[in-house]
Amino acid sequence: MEKIQVTQKQADWLERYELTQEQIDHYINIQPYKKRPDSPIVDWDAAKLARALYVGYEVIPQYKVGDWVVYVPDNSIWEITKDTYNDGTHINLMNGNEIMNVVSANHLRHATPEEIQQEKKRRFWERLGREVDEYRQGDIVTTGFGNYTSITKLEMNKKSVYFDGPEAERSFDEIYLVAPEEQRMDK
Repeated sequence: MEKIQVTQKQADWLERYELTQEQIDHYINIQPYKKRPDSPIVDWDAAKLARALYVGYEVIPQYKVGDWVVYVPDNSIWEITKDTYNDGTHINLMNGNEIMNVVSANHLRHATPEEIQQEKKRRFWERLGREVDEYRQGDIVTTGFGNYTSITKLEMNKKSVYFDGPEAERSFDEIYLVAPEEQRMDK
């Protein structure tokens, strides 16, 4: 038997109580009498409530403008730009310069924080016309401690950069691009 789909509000209602078997039976028995008109499950029949409490339920994801989502058919990451019908079921997405109009929420899932971070990094490097972590000789980088320096040598296979100074070698994970070589004003 499949779990039933519920809204977040319905799930919150069901989770309000840690129920004993006796309490579950009681709620199932009184459900048809609709004794709680303020309940988000007031329109459920006893069978649906029983399935939710015995089999379980899954919360239907809610999406809003600004959320980062994964378009499941191709695993691409998008940002929600518009809720077409203001109900979270059909939305517009943007991925850098690409736009996808009126996508069904059934084809989406929320992106994880790691996926969002990777996508933002990909978009940053894409705006520069480079692959992710495509550092170049002459780029200005920082290690995050107020020290700015120019890359003098790269070793792509080691994912390392070299520059003059006391800390002459750093991995890509330890540096941040400040100014790409082609945009430097001091050259």
